Amino acid sequence: MSSHPIIFLTGHRKSGTSVFHRLFDGHSQVCCYPVDISIFYAYFPCFTNDMSVSSQDLRNRLELVVRKSMKKLEWWLVQQNFSLDGFVKNFVGRIQDEQLRNRALVLDALRQSWLKTAGCSDLNIPVVFKETSQAGFFEQLRSDFPSLRMVSIIRDPRDNYAALKAGVKKYYSRFGESDNMTLASLLNRVRFDLKAAEVNQRLYPKNFLAIKFEDLVESPQNTMENVSRFLGISFEDAMLRPTFLGEIYKGNNHDGVPMSGISKQNLGRWEQRISEEEAMIIEYWLKDVMEIWGYRMRFPVESSQMAFSNFYSWYNCKYFYHDTFQNQN
Repeated sequence: MSSHPIIFLTGHRKSGTSVFHRLFDGHSQVCCYPVDISIFYAYFPCFTNDMSVSSQDLRNRLELVVRKSMKKLEWWLVQQNFSLDGFVKNFVGRIQDEQLRNRALVLDALRQSWLKTAGCSDLNIPVVFKETSQAGFFEQLRSDFPSLRMVSIIRDPRDNYAALKAGVKKYYSRFGESDNMTLASLLNRVRFDLKAAEVNQRLYPKNFLAIKFEDLVESPQNTMENVSRFLGISFEDAMLRPTFLGEIYKGNNHDGVPMSGISKQNLGRWEQRISEEEAMIIEYWLKDVMEIWGYRMRFPVESSQMAFSNFYSWYNCKYFYHDTFQNQN
């Protein structure tokens, strides 16, 4: 177990995690890891669960993930004379072979390496990490980091899907995603995120806090003051101005519209951005967890069930159906 403080920010992709992360960039009482750590989806669990992968291959994978996740910092690395090679070697070198499959120990090695390489003078200062969809793994991390504080940002799944759908053609299609595949992913992961947030906040109120994206953009000061109290840090005005390594942060939405501060430009706009059928599918499958967080349904369940049954026909064929009749005598 480690007594070192870690602040972990999470939420479903395109639920507001990036702008939330940027609100800690200029805070004087934390050391903010500037990008998604990426290791909790690009390394754990798919590589670490495969026992045929050697220790050297795991080390190589860790190096690859950290290097690629840092790519967007190239301008800053040059400006700060920051040695990416030195950082990566320091990080991977801290991990023993028997620790390579342990989430908490790998994260702690990243914490120590960032503090050292980034020049944070106080080695006991809380480090802020961000990774999407980790609320369901909270208990695993808390068992190794008793002082861990996790904050999960949640968003109306209809708006969340609208933000994702805007990027399918321009971005997610590069990875083989279609509109339906993006929707299928959201139905599974958002359900897990919203359910885990409710359970964690109820069972571990001192270590886990869920905030709503809608509250953040409509009442940013009240929301961030609440977050500050939960984390045990002072509220600072910097927490109202998203920055990226000290530079003004203009957002990463797929509409290509620069963001000004904490923006609510797409708040509640799902009706203009997704189809009624897509909204019905979301409501039918997520109704119970959406209502936990105060999201009201727009469509009757009878209509939503018909929409979902049509979607499920595709979903089942894509992911679950196996032709047991093929090549049979």
